[in-house]
Amino acid sequence: MASPSSSGFERLFEPKTIAVFGSVKRDKIGHQLITQLSAGGFPGTIVAVNPNAESPPGYPQILGCSDLDQSPSSPDLALVAVPARFAEGVIRSCGEAGVPFAVVFTSGFSETGNSEEEQRLKNTAKSCGVRLIGPNCAGIMDTGSRLYASIEVRALPGKTAFITQSGAVGGAVLALAKTRGIGFSKFVSYGNRVDIGEVELLDYLDTDPGTEVIALYLESLQDGRAFMQAVRRVASRKPVVIIKAGRSVSGLRAASSHTGSLAGSDEIFAAMIRQSGALRVPGIEEMLDLCHGLAALPPMEGSRLAVVTNSGGPGILTSDRAEELGLQVMESPGQLRQRLESFLPAHCAFANPIDLTVEGTREGYRRTLQAVLDSEYDGVIAINVATPFLDSVDLAEGIAEAFAGRRQPKPVAAVFMAGEIVEQGIETLKRKGIPSFPTGERAAFVLSKMREYSCRAAGPADREEDRQRSGEADRGAETQKAVLPFGSGAPVPEPDAVSFLEEQGFSFPAHRYVTAAAQISEAVRGLGFPLVMKVVSPQILHKSDVGGVRLNLGDERQVEEAFADMARRFSAQEFRGVMIYRQVSGGLEVIAGIKQDPTFGPVVLAGAGGVLTELLRDSAVRIAPFSRPEAQEMLSELKISRMLAGYRGSAALDREALAELLVRLSDLAIRYPAVGELDFNPVFVQESGLLIGDVRIITETGQDQESSSSRAALS
Repeated sequence: MASPSSSGFERLFEPKTIAVFGSVKRDKIGHQLITQLSAGGFPGTIVAVNPNAESPPGYPQILGCSDLDQSPSSPDLALVAVPARFAEGVIRSCGEAGVPFAVVFTSGFSETGNSEEEQRLKNTAKSCGVRLIGPNCAGIMDTGSRLYASIEVRALPGKTAFITQSGAVGGAVLALAKTRGIGFSKFVSYGNRVDIGEVELLDYLDTDPGTEVIALYLESLQDGRAFMQAVRRVASRKPVVIIKAGRSVSGLRAASSHTGSLAGSDEIFAAMIRQSGALRVPGIEEMLDLCHGLAALPPMEGSRLAVVTNSGGPGILTSDRAEELGLQVMESPGQLRQRLESFLPAHCAFANPIDLTVEGTREGYRRTLQAVLDSEYDGVIAINVATPFLDSVDLAEGIAEAFAGRRQPKPVAAVFMAGEIVEQGIETLKRKGIPSFPTGERAAFVLSKMREYSCRAAGPADREEDRQRSGEADRGAETQKAVLPFGSGAPVPEPDAVSFLEEQGFSFPAHRYVTAAAQISEAVRGLGFPLVMKVVSPQILHKSDVGGVRLNLGDERQVEEAFADMARRFSAQEFRGVMIYRQVSGGLEVIAGIKQDPTFGPVVLAGAGGVLTELLRDSAVRIAPFSRPEAQEMLSELKISRMLAGYRGSAALDREALAELLVRLSDLAIRYPAVGELDFNPVFVQESGLLIGDVRIITETGQDQESSSSRAALS
């Protein structure tokens, strides 16, 4: 039987018949699932499948049967809550009965070290044509079809789909969301992800009419590049909000080069977020806040923010946080100030924040917000710091009235503080469709992220170019890859590396490779002085650390003496000669390079070079391939970017040439997947052009003839 693709997920989320496998006793998961389905109002047929053909206690209308042949209709979905050793047999019986989807709640698989049983489950499902969610998961929900096939709290209806790798995190999110009145269109906990994962779910949700925002909690990825492509496709139409667990340095893999050590796993994940157009949040509360804002508010088209408050302190804290996040809390323009002064008492503050004081009224909030929304501000945070004598419902009505019926709506985020004295006001805001946040700082975070999404969704042309380049690189990996002209699994000798890279269009100072003293006179002829000499040895990776680099060689005699000295000192380390370069003077020293990431494949890094590399750790990362504008964005992120533009009277340097170098590295990384790590350190960026001062290439063992497209998951 052919496996249905994500385009057939309607039977997963809108089943007409569900089979629940497992014990239906009151304390068992099977009974809990039937309770959830029934309490949620599932409109279809439920059958309980167990060896004794028992009906669940309290649900006599639900048929108990010992196998699927006794079901009155063919199930669209199986919910599996049997011991791990029986799960494979259940899936086989589902395949024989034509059941297309199964959600496996059962634990005791790879999460406990039982990978062999999990692999058998996966193989059986594939051979039988059954698509799986799980195992070791918390289930799925679709509030639109009243499907609550989960052991977690039933979600409220909403416009956000939530995909989570952790069932516990999923349950916590649903519970917190329910207390705040935040709803979901769909919920999927996919657990060990032996089959259906985040990539297929994203593609399905992209066209789901009930979903306007997608949120994900991730711990690992099976195929980082496929995930990035899926997010790119979806985020151009719907916001994608991501929490990524596992950000610590323990996730870094050992690296032999500066590029490898500077480009850690979390920096690369952050690059994926930026390049794909997703929005990253640090935790659960921020995710709920942002999804609530995105689903309930119109877009934040600009960065100009007004804060309307009845208390000075919270207004100032909100303004401080907003500016930290890149929003502009600009002073009220003259025309707005005049309008405010026409109806507000003189003791109010008319700058921004606009403080109505504790005497602020429903009418004061309404008219002030209307005036602000009519002005050049792009969004508003309305704060009510309540006291027992203030009517929070009345103030909420004033805020909602200002927002209602506007032809060109702008986002208004409410902050009602705090506790039980504002509960009724918050309920009023919910009914009126105005999202409320616990603090002004959290509201500022939401509007800043909404502004970020608007900027990305507006999308400069290069974003589409990057999407196309990346897609073409992934689709054509087999035809684009090329074989390196040297062996694998070891550092490449510098003469070979330089020769190879010059053929690829990279620029080095004039140079010669010298293996014997007798070659020196001819070698230095035409190079000019001063010169730089560097030892060539497969055993010496960091040449400067062992005295393998000599600078300022001013004549032929000094070159001969330096060669003799290196030949003597490094004779026991496979001395193979020296590289002699014309010494470069002036320019800014930059590092650039390639690293192969186990999740996302080839990445490119740029940063402060030379002696500043490890001191400043000033770097930016992008996943290859990317375009010239993306390379320019990389450079803008660096602390040294101002030096490229000319700092304190110094001449501007050739930023375009450096951006071109990064794009060339990006293309090289895709074409030659056997390049495991590559360092250019330093690159001398000059007023016109640039020159590469040193290169190090380390190839991946056994990768010369094969693409590195299959990547291990990275936690």
